[in-house]
Amino acid sequence: MFRDVSFHRDRISVFTDAQRRLSEGEITEKEFKGISGGFGSYNERGGRTGMIRLRMCGGHMDRDKLDFIIDVAERYSIPLIHTTTCETVQLHRLTPEQIATVMTEALDHGINTQGGGGDHPRNVSATSLSGVDPGEYFDVYPYAKATEAMLLDIMTEFRLPRKLKVTFSSSPSNETHATFRDMGFVARPDGLFDVWIAGGLGKGPSMGFRVAEAVEPSHVLYHVRAMMEVFSENGDFGNRGHARTRHMKEDLGEARLSELYNGRVAELESRGGLDLHSEPVAFPEKAYMEVSGERIRPQKQKGLYYVTYRPVAGEVELEVLKRIRDAIRDMEGVELRISPDSAIHVVNLSGEEALLVESVTGGGAATPFEASVSCIGGTVCTTGVRDSNGLLKRMISAVRDSGIPADALPRFRISGCPSSCGAHQVGVVGLQGGVRTVDGVPVPVFNMTVNGCGLQGTERFGFPVGAIPEDRVPDMVVFLGRTVADSGMGFDEWFTLNRDRMTEVLADHLV
Repeated sequence: MFRDVSFHRDRISVFTDAQRRLSEGEITEKEFKGISGGFGSYNERGGRTGMIRLRMCGGHMDRDKLDFIIDVAERYSIPLIHTTTCETVQLHRLTPEQIATVMTEALDHGINTQGGGGDHPRNVSATSLSGVDPGEYFDVYPYAKATEAMLLDIMTEFRLPRKLKVTFSSSPSNETHATFRDMGFVARPDGLFDVWIAGGLGKGPSMGFRVAEAVEPSHVLYHVRAMMEVFSENGDFGNRGHARTRHMKEDLGEARLSELYNGRVAELESRGGLDLHSEPVAFPEKAYMEVSGERIRPQKQKGLYYVTYRPVAGEVELEVLKRIRDAIRDMEGVELRISPDSAIHVVNLSGEEALLVESVTGGGAATPFEASVSCIGGTVCTTGVRDSNGLLKRMISAVRDSGIPADALPRFRISGCPSSCGAHQVGVVGLQGGVRTVDGVPVPVFNMTVNGCGLQGTERFGFPVGAIPEDRVPDMVVFLGRTVADSGMGFDEWFTLNRDRMTEVLADHLV
């Protein structure tokens, strides 16, 4: 149905030619970025190294992909492996020559980097535990996988004004934020999808709206193709700041955008050719053994479990990946899943296997607060304003030193700039890097929001509390934790009673 890997391999020459032209001064850094982003690669701060983003549809990473990542990391002494909120893996501090090699070799392992950046359809995300979550409506991954294949196939046919993020959600946990992304397929109890479009975070965040109801899963690709066509025809090519799908909703209105979208779906369905016929996913059958553990949870398949490892700040230790690889080498049907909060789930484990995997994945986040979400940050990312990753590590260190109880602080969401790669707007507490002028002097700050929520049915963006100088943030977090602990309550209970007083509570830390 779709192009084979040779098509994507041949296109890499466009990237390598752009590298040559940049080195010879024929194009500027900005022009190079416009090309390299389409191949999932960007230069890093300082300009001497770059990163590459490995697409992992739905966050799925089988053993072959895991082996490849470990091999590349060892071969090139990669110091930084980062799991992202779009369920991808980023490899950092690579030379230009290494990037092109990784890009090419990755295709042999079913990993594509093309469209990983720039004005293209990004990695298709899906609920990371889809297919194994006891609380889901149905497994959405087969439809995400087909969507990923089609988008990689057709993306060169389209000129898009900006990126397009397509997501699938299998339960009301709305882990992938499907109701406020460019396009979201939201599973229903009756086995059908509702489709939401024209949402997004970043500058000028906006909730999406439901454009179609009770869609047959077999018709998913008609909707995806329609969205590509409508966005290409109606997006704002003249103003990059006004070019995301959410601005089509502002310009056209929901009614007109809905009319255009559903009309295009009907046209495509009348032509046919995009029907999906997914086969049920087979899961291994393993000897039953009832086990429990801090990071072990049962799957909906009787006798199977998954184990969760949460790398602090999304920075995955190579040694942990190697221990996972060695542990699961002979385990039937086991794979890794990257979640939108940067965690890694190891799924399809027997009870005995789950105990082993839990034993080799220690050292990650130990509390909900330590599992806070952060983008890669401004020391690496050229568009980053503040060092979000470094800040989170300082926050965790300060909290550990203070002895604050584990339930006194929530999970934070931290973005180094307004792009919202940490999805700060929907955090119970969100921090977004910026600059404020205080007494005529620019001060590095993090703008704080509270009471955001991504759960389906109660979605909301947090309200602003104020700006906190970057160097005061760890002290603010400790102060907040101690305030909650002194009340004798956990954070959830305390916040329910004090959410409207957050500005007052934190007044001494704000500017």
